[in-house]
Amino acid sequence: MKKINYIILLLATFNILSAQVLITAGNSSTPTANSQAVLELYAQNKNKGLLMPKVSLTTTSAPNPFPSHIAGMTVYNTNTTAAALIGVTPGFYYNDGTSWSRLEVQLPTVGDIKYSSTPADQDGWYLMDGRAISTLPSAVQSRAVSLGFSTALPNSTDRYLKSKSTTETLGATGGNTSVALTQANLPNVTYNATTTTNGAHTHAYNDRASGTTNSIESGGNRTVVDNDATTSTTSSAGAHNHTFSVSTGGTNTALSLQPKYLSAYIFVYLGQ
Repeated sequence: MKKINYIILLLATFNILSAQVLITAGNSSTPTANSQAVLELYAQNKNKGLLMPKVSLTTTSAPNPFPSHIAGMTVYNTNTTAAALIGVTPGFYYNDGTSWSRLEVQLPTVGDIKYSSTPADQDGWYLMDGRAISTLPSAVQSRAVSLGFSTALPNSTDRYLKSKSTTETLGATGGNTSVALTQANLPNVTYNATTTTNGAHTHAYNDRASGTTNSIESGGNRTVVDNDATTSTTSSAGAHNHTFSVSTGGTNTALSLQPKYLSAYIFVYLGQ
C-alpha cells in the first residue's frame, strides 16, 4: 500500500512539473509521457486494458446520472431503456453538451450494396461487373455463393437496382431501355365513317307524242308534228355511300424509357 501511495505522489508531482502524466503498471520502456499526450497509460502486461467508468443512463436526452450535460464526457452505460428514439442500451456513450450519443462502428455485412465513384475493388467491396466467381479470392468465393451468385457476380453495367420479387433469383437482370407500341397497347377504338345519301336526283324531259298530230304535207308520207307537250320525270334513284381508310403515318419508332440519371459504380460487400 505504501508503494502505491509513493507512486501516486510521484505522479502528482510529475503532473505539476510537466502538465503531462504517465501512469504505468510495471516497468515502462518510456519513462516519460508522450509529448503530445496529456495522459498516457502503460501496462507491462499486454493483457490489460482501460476500464471506463460505468454509469446508468436513462435516455440520450437526459444528463442523468449527472446534474447536467458535459461536453466530452465518455462513459460505459449499463442500463437499457425502451424510450422511442431516445432509449439507451449497454455500451460506450459520449456527451456533446446537449445529449448522449452511442459510440459504435457500423461495419458492413456480406451482401450490402453501395455506390462509388471509383471502379477498383476496395476493403472487401467488389465491383459487380459480371466477373466469374472463380476469379475472386478463395475466402470470398464461398460468401458470394452463399448469396446465390453461383458462377458469376451480377453485371450492374448500365442497370438500375430494384427490389427483388418473391419469384426472382437474387442478381437476376431484366427490362428494356425502350419499348415499341403495338396495337395491343392502344385504346380499343373503332373508327367508322359513312357518307350521306344526298346524291339522289331526277331528270325531266319532254314527251312530244301525246297530242294531236298535224301536217301541212299531203300524200302517204308526211312529217308529223305534235301540237301538245307532256312533261315527265324519271324515278328517283342513285342513292349510295362511300367507304375510306385512314393512314396513321407513323414510323414505329420505339419510345425511350431512360429517365434522367447520375452514373456511378455499384459494389457488393463480400468481406476480405
